[in-house]
Amino acid sequence: MPREAAPALVMLGPDLRARGGIASVLRVWQAAGLTAGRPVLHLATYVDGGPLAKLAVLARALLRFCALLLTGRVAAVHAHSASNASFRRKSLFLALARLAGKPYVFHLHGGAFDHYHAGLSSLERAWVRHTIRGAKVVFVLSESWAGWLQEAIGHPDVRVLPNPVLPVALPPEVPREAQTLLFLGRLETDKGVFVLVEAVARLARLHPQLRAVLAGEGDLAGVRKAALDAGVAGRIELPGWVDGDAKARLLARAGIFVLPSRFEGLPMALLEAQAAGLPVVATRVGGIPQVVTDDDNGRLAEPDDVASLVAALAPLLDDPTRASRMGARGRERVLAGYGTARVGAVLEAAWGGLATK
Repeated sequence: MPREAAPALVMLGPDLRARGGIASVLRVWQAAGLTAGRPVLHLATYVDGGPLAKLAVLARALLRFCALLLTGRVAAVHAHSASNASFRRKSLFLALARLAGKPYVFHLHGGAFDHYHAGLSSLERAWVRHTIRGAKVVFVLSESWAGWLQEAIGHPDVRVLPNPVLPVALPPEVPREAQTLLFLGRLETDKGVFVLVEAVARLARLHPQLRAVLAGEGDLAGVRKAALDAGVAGRIELPGWVDGDAKARLLARAGIFVLPSRFEGLPMALLEAQAAGLPVVATRVGGIPQVVTDDDNGRLAEPDDVASLVAALAPLLDDPTRASRMGARGRERVLAGYGTARVGAVLEAAWGGLATK
């Protein structure tokens, strides 16, 4: 019998080639073999591209999911969700799973789901609660998110499943630049890139070698204008989206990783930066404080606060040796606490219990 004919755990998420945090997590799962030995079928509900491409992929995925349900090839479902359209897409599939009597895991990745939930109508909130409460197990990325979800949704089985990280192989020929900051993520206000540009402008007066590499898609024109207005256009590099060797070269080159977000779950870019031995300066939001301890493996700042970000960055720019020690501690801690073995054990415990609940 073909493998796909056997009942499988259907994984709902973005195309594995997509750009974004959830796809990055799933690629690590795949590389680490976390689903090996279990029949798993990945069903892409999202792709990068225009609206028509996204709609076509969603329609195909819905049709295939219905066919899998009707032919008895769905054992259970694991849905990876963020906010807004991501949740709405997954809720359609999970409604079909409930109708078919199939157990499912709801896996919340989004760092702003509480804000999304707060802005919904009472009817939409009821749909969110119904969808999440229908899950056998709910995964979140940090204890803070577990507390929020238990209070707001009231699910009895919320488990913390951190994003896993693999050791990062850095190209040895790329020299480390202690005065180069690295940001990896979407170039938008919620990620704090405009706060970072202003912080660079203030720090540049005392650090003539300071540069910042802001790698990602988004509002490139807005960031260029902000850098020009702040007088630091020559210090800001915008390479666009990077992955693979290009990302490894940036991680090897940078002296400090910076992520001044307003909201986060547990960002993969931050974990990868720690695995690469970089000290981290990030904001005290979401699951970040559980992996960044102030003055141990990095420093924490307040969101939307340029002065706070400057105060967090300045001591590491002034003392590269201290920054390097923080990076080494961060690498040791993240590989010990967020390795794939730990994540795999939590996943297996949840998946193994789906059929018995």
